[in-house]
Amino acid sequence: MKLEFYFDPSCPFCWVTSRWLLSVSNKRDLHITWRPFSLAMKNDELKADNGGKQGHLPAHRVIRVMLAAAKDGVSLSDMYTKFGIRHFMVGDEYDDQFIADVLKELKLDPQYAKSADDTKLDNELEASIAEATKVVGQDIGVPTIVFEFEDGHKTGFFGPVLQALPDEETSLELWDGLIKLAAVPGFYELKRGRESGGPDVFSTARC
Repeated sequence: MKLEFYFDPSCPFCWVTSRWLLSVSNKRDLHITWRPFSLAMKNDELKADNGGKQGHLPAHRVIRVMLAAAKDGVSLSDMYTKFGIRHFMVGDEYDDQFIADVLKELKLDPQYAKSADDTKLDNELEASIAEATKVVGQDIGVPTIVFEFEDGHKTGFFGPVLQALPDEETSLELWDGLIKLAAVPGFYELKRGRESGGPDVFSTARC
């Protein structure tokens, strides 16, 4: 099955969901297109009058770098994985040195780092967000998954939002349930309360 996974490298919940999706992709023959979704842009944090708040801006700079490299054929999935491990698992912050270090680890041209401040790339990022919201609606963030069915029609969800990476059996059950819900035209939302605090990103170490 074809699907699009929209991610922002700042979101720990998105990180856990991305590892879950990768863990089931081979067992369910999933063909994933990785799409950037800038929370800084979606939340209007790029405005000059945002009070100097960083918010999701450091991750937005990383997304620009990733997009510039992706235009030259570099895998978005591989870059997101490398940046995510360093950020979520090691604890490194998204700054210029971090970007330079990851580019070196990936054996990519260090000149891509200059793309972090290339605002021309924002038009493509805005278009990526628009494509997601066209299918799923405006009230979304990440993770967001858009499913493409055999007849060509698309539908999608904001989520699933996971507190921790499930084991293999549960991961597959979760996917099977999700795709059944996605196939129901009238279904649009499920929600419940969760534990306070962020997700257990270290649970993804086993994937």
